[in-house]
Amino acid sequence: MRVALLAIAIAACLVAVAPTGADNGQLVGTVGPGFGIFLKDSSGAAVTHLDAGTYTLLVHDLSEEHNFHLTGPGVDVATDVAFTGDQTFTITVTNGTYNYVCDVHSSTMHGRFTGGTTLPTTTTPAPAAKPLTLRVGPGRTLSAPTRLVKGRYAITVRDATAADNLHLKGAGVDRKTGVAFKGAARWTVTLKSGSYRVFSDAHRTLTRTIRVS
Repeated sequence: MRVALLAIAIAACLVAVAPTGADNGQLVGTVGPGFGIFLKDSSGAAVTHLDAGTYTLLVHDLSEEHNFHLTGPGVDVATDVAFTGDQTFTITVTNGTYNYVCDVHSSTMHGRFTGGTTLPTTTTPAPAAKPLTLRVGPGRTLSAPTRLVKGRYAITVRDATAADNLHLKGAGVDRKTGVAFKGAARWTVTLKSGSYRVFSDAHRTLTRTIRVS
């Protein structure tokens, strides 16, 4: 009896001193209704680093055009693109870097944080991207500039037809909308010196050339 009681007492002490880390912390992810994606902690602060532990992630998915996808060591959770509403996940954060994106617009809608002993790195911010609008439709039309200066561009694609898509291709760039897609897409790309084609995959005669210098 004494041995059994001693064993129970020792087990209770081990449980009492076992580290709990950041278990059951609350995180809130938001995507949409515009082209924004965010991850905040229970105090409302943007998440840049989390202690290792288990967290409850509540995602507010506010758009049928976007989703919230979080990946990292031991974590891969996502809402569906067509889904709107709230969804809850339980995630366990360990050492490493975690990324959250909208899968449809991953080049412009993204964020990251580090976990455990992995600390955030300080990076030099990239130069501001120049705005650029490309259009396809309505009808058999395609709109693009003929000349641009090399550099980073934040491109807004206005796709107004389900009969054609807009495909931008050149050095280091190969981005396109779907032929049946109608709506807006946003890409951040770096254009280098040379020629870039803007065309429709459905009708290859619908094409323009951008000369970058």
